[in-house]
Amino acid sequence: MINPIPAIKKYLYTAIGTATGLTVYDGIAPDTDDNEYIVLTGRSGNQLQGKTGFTSNVTMTVDIVTRGSFTGYKRSEEIAQLILTALDSNTSITLSTGQATSLYLATITNLDGLNPLDNVFRTIITYNVIISG
Repeated sequence: MINPIPAIKKYLYTAIGTATGLTVYDGIAPDTDDNEYIVLTGRSGNQLQGKTGFTSNVTMTVDIVTRGSFTGYKRSEEIAQLILTALDSNTSITLSTGQATSLYLATITNLDGLNPLDNVFRTIITYNVIISG
């Protein structure tokens, strides 16, 4: 089996960018003047091998960052809702190997910036993707 994380990341990158209209970064965002952006951060996976097949669990984290809006979590949660509508439990990702996946929401968390004067609000969405073969 090949590493499924790049294919899943590519799918999420496209789907999230289309749903929100925001810039999506991989891993880290550059120091820019953007007040709203999304970062695909943590990703991990494991595989359970059986006698007749396998199951892989891949976890992907979506970090929604808003700053300077003076609305608290309102805007980051609005963006989160756009993503949750576009990527719900009915979402099916087909990998290049032909394996179908199922996607489900693991957690949603709100984070404050380290310094309240920075006026940064983040909403973190964690998705789990199950791959069976």
